[in-house]
Amino acid sequence: MRLIRYKNVLEQLKDAGYSTYVIKTTCVIGQASMQAIRNNKPVNLSTIDTICQLTGKRIEDIVEILPDEKEDASE
Repeated sequence: MRLIRYKNVLEQLKDAGYSTYVIKTTCVIGQASMQAIRNNKPVNLSTIDTICQLTGKRIEDIVEILPDEKEDASE
C-alpha cells in the first residue's frame, strides 16, 4: 500500500489565483475534496486533473507517492 502526500496544493492554487474563498464560492472543487486534500486523504483523479488545469502544474508537481514502510523494509 502507498500513501499519497499532496505538495502544497492549497498554496499552489492560491498562487494561481484560486484562494479557498474563490474555490468555495465558485464550487470549482468540492468542499469534501478540499478537506481531503488538507488531511492528505485520497481524492479522485478528476479533482487532481482540475487542480492541474487550474495551477498549470503536472500531476507530479501536485502529489507525491510515498512507498509503504513494509516495502522499504523488504528491500
